[in-house]
Amino acid sequence: MQQQMIPRHRFIRLIGAILGLAAVWPGLAAAAELIPFKMGISAPVASILPVYFAQDGGFYEKQGLQVDIISSEGGTRGLQVLLSGEIQAMHVGMAPVVQANLQGADLRLVAATTNTLPIAIYAQKPSTPPLPHGATIGISTFGSETDIAVSIALKQLGMSRDDVTISQIGGSSQRFAALIAGRIDAAPLLEPTITAAKLRHFVPVVDLAAQNTPWIFDAVVVTRSYMKEHPDDLMRFLKAYIEGAVRAMADPRFAKETIAKHFKVNDPTVIDATYAEFKRLMPLDAAPSAEGAKNVLAQMKAINLQVGSDKVGDYLELGFIEKLHQEGFIDEVLKRYGVQ
Repeated sequence: MQQQMIPRHRFIRLIGAILGLAAVWPGLAAAAELIPFKMGISAPVASILPVYFAQDGGFYEKQGLQVDIISSEGGTRGLQVLLSGEIQAMHVGMAPVVQANLQGADLRLVAATTNTLPIAIYAQKPSTPPLPHGATIGISTFGSETDIAVSIALKQLGMSRDDVTISQIGGSSQRFAALIAGRIDAAPLLEPTITAAKLRHFVPVVDLAAQNTPWIFDAVVVTRSYMKEHPDDLMRFLKAYIEGAVRAMADPRFAKETIAKHFKVNDPTVIDATYAEFKRLMPLDAAPSAEGAKNVLAQMKAINLQVGSDKVGDYLELGFIEKLHQEGFIDEVLKRYGVQ
């Protein structure tokens, strides 16, 4: 049988096509191999920033992940989505986790950005007393960190929840908008809305942030089953998350551009305050505080909330951060970016 020869011009085009495919194939293959991971956030506040720093720094892809960031506008709502299996992790504080576990969930905090209570309650206008009886206070959702914070603040004012009306409004930006519109009298706020409230001359009522109370206000939360079944994926996420946070500490320009982009703010005063709050709050190794966890449980019981287990180990899983220390990852990242 006579062998047919490919014409020279067709052969050259074929080789060119193969070489072109080879050039793009590694990228296509890498994209196809990225592990999907959905991360929930409660609201655009300073304490969730490492999620975006890791994204904009390219650290998720570096760790082989394709991360989608999902906003739930409230930590309690977010935990419901987490428990449904629609997302792999949720950014939320310890108090809602305690209440969810009391109802049969099995959640664990594996990393934290905020081991204190960074909330300040602002009122729309001055009054005597600063929070009058019958005032309407906006929170995210019942059982959320903002709801707990309001109970603590009311106790400090010598008041109780029966003295006010508490309304579920949504995340920090939604509460701030409701405050501006006059639909509520007061609201617990976080950066960047704390600085925005100051610029509008709203009235501070109780500044829990200034009290520097040990707490775990915002953390990476997963189900215990996911933690056991996908430890490698979770470790990849935490590496990206921590490196994003550390780079932001070392690179103010990168951090502030990320804040402006994702929080949709352009006021330098608000951006600077949000960045400063992130740096103030963020533990260098993202470890949840055992002391903060104990205080969450104590304060919840002090305002007559059931907590179920009193064991910190039933809420915190510190093994992932400890492993990152043992492997030298955290020291190496801190050294690389010159952060101490």
